Amino acid sequence: MPLVDEIVETGNLAEAREEREEALPAARRLARKTLGVLDSVIGATATCALISLIVIVFANVVGRYLFSNSLPWAAESAQWLFIGVIFLAVPLAHRGRRHLAIDVVVKSLPERSQTAVGFIVDIIVAYATIMLLFGGTKLVAAVGGMNYVLGLPTWLKFALIPITSGLGLVYLALQGLDEGRGVWRGPASIVVAFALYWAMLPGGPISLSGASPAGIMILTFLGSMAIGTPVAFAMIFAAFMANAAGGTLPPAAVVQNMVNGSSKFLLLAIPFFIAAGALMNIGGLTTRLMDFAFRLVGHLRGGFAQVNVLSSAFYAGISGSSYSEAALGSKLLVPQMIRHGYSPGFACAVTAASATLPNIVPPSIALLILASVANLSVGSLWLAGVGPGILMAGSLMLSIYVIARLRGYGTANARASWAERGRAGIEALPVLGLGVVIIGGIRGGVVTPTEAGVLAVAYSLVLGLFVYRSFTFGELWKSLRTAAVESAMVGLLIGAAAPFTFILVTQQIPQSLATAITGFSDNPYLVLLLANLVMLFFGMFLDIGAAILILTPLLLPLMVQLGIDPIHFSLVVVVNLMLGGLTPPVGMLAYITSSISGTPVHEVFRVMYPLLGVLLLALLLVTYVPAVSLGLGWLIQG
Repeated sequence: MPLVDEIVETGNLAEAREEREEALPAARRLARKTLGVLDSVIGATATCALISLIVIVFANVVGRYLFSNSLPWAAESAQWLFIGVIFLAVPLAHRGRRHLAIDVVVKSLPERSQTAVGFIVDIIVAYATIMLLFGGTKLVAAVGGMNYVLGLPTWLKFALIPITSGLGLVYLALQGLDEGRGVWRGPASIVVAFALYWAMLPGGPISLSGASPAGIMILTFLGSMAIGTPVAFAMIFAAFMANAAGGTLPPAAVVQNMVNGSSKFLLLAIPFFIAAGALMNIGGLTTRLMDFAFRLVGHLRGGFAQVNVLSSAFYAGISGSSYSEAALGSKLLVPQMIRHGYSPGFACAVTAASATLPNIVPPSIALLILASVANLSVGSLWLAGVGPGILMAGSLMLSIYVIARLRGYGTANARASWAERGRAGIEALPVLGLGVVIIGGIRGGVVTPTEAGVLAVAYSLVLGLFVYRSFTFGELWKSLRTAAVESAMVGLLIGAAAPFTFILVTQQIPQSLATAITGFSDNPYLVLLLANLVMLFFGMFLDIGAAILILTPLLLPLMVQLGIDPIHFSLVVVVNLMLGGLTPPVGMLAYITSSISGTPVHEVFRVMYPLLGVLLLALLLVTYVPAVSLGLGWLIQG
């Protein structure tokens, strides 16, 4: 299109948008304008907090290794900034309805029933937000003293929580008006939530005293999650309900527990690896990985599907996020597969199954979360993920070969010469080398996982911005803004799980579970089978992050008691729960590929079963052959 025509068309589109805005009712225009301003301010602040976090930790790494003089305030300020990233970006994610929720059941209901259930969900979210608001306010008032490392009052660490909780209520109140549907739902849900808060105060008309705090918490969590409440808010709501039943955590302590649970220095690696993956994507670095994978295996039967698996394994070494890999593969590889004769359902199923690898192969965010929960070595866990990752990738590629032969897929690609493979490998080497540096640096004790994460960001930035020059500063800002919101979602989930887990432990639920299972059998092989069945069941309904945070404190102590290596069992947990992303009714990986490609999700699930079958066989090998996960560590140590 000529430039003049493009300018004219762009101008016409802008005028059309302005006309549509003018045609909207005044109240809706005001709501949209208000939320737009809040979006800009909060989004910019969250992004600046993430950038500051990256700069501070990177400067500390440089000072430590080049000048032998680290910054004494770096760790503390980084933790405070991460708290800011989490709670600043929460209203933005609420605005975009990007909270993780299980809404499969709700979507199957009639429209009128969906509206009623949605109103209940809004009440739960509003109540949880109100409790965060009041709990955060009480915490700010109760905390005294100075943080002598930063020279700031300690209450500032928590000051943002009541502010962002208040903004969350503003977003909830105006959301329906902005969208032009369910205008009454937001304000009405806030009113009902305030009434519920008042009714459940000590001496109020509603009392849960005398009930089991753990029982109330589990029931309210499962019930609210089943009707489509975002998982993090379902956990927060359940923790406050447990408190109303006589739990050991008053509202201010719940909020403090959330902050402490989500701001460990180890967890700072999460936003760094998310940001590094985002920069790799916009920098075109991931396409070099895909091109290298195509040169290696594109000629095999089911070539494009084989490329899908291998490129996911390569991508796993730089990202650690299965969701971002599923989205990337859906945009880049699924259309290519469909154009070359693969069915849309099969293309999506392969992409979803391949996307399990980034949370198993290092640097895995799932293993990072598990390390934080179980107090295990990140380096040992990541090293243990290499064997299961190779096993799963090989199993998928073998099953694809068989399926492709049966269905006649993928026979048209010519075999690349070794020279072409070499050139593609050289182009991909800077990206592939990052994964080796990360795991080698951590395992060798040279860098911590957090330092490795910030170095990955710096490396990705230099390659994309200065070496390959494949993105602009505007694209960089947008990418970091998205990374800030994604990091906030993970951080909020971890924070919400902290009081949830605390109440489970204080109510001795893990001990009761261990007694029940060992009363049935103390055979480690049978107990591992039972644990796998439990995890497979919960993995069908829970996001892997939430499942790890809930199930690990319950099951890991029992496994250690039975003499099972905690590193080995940790890989069993992650491999098992990742399969939940491929199964109905939730199957987040399947839903991501379905929604991006426009393929009905039932078609994806229908052709997923052969791939899921071979992954289950791989899970059995990981479970009962410890050498699959521990062998590489034994080899290095020996």
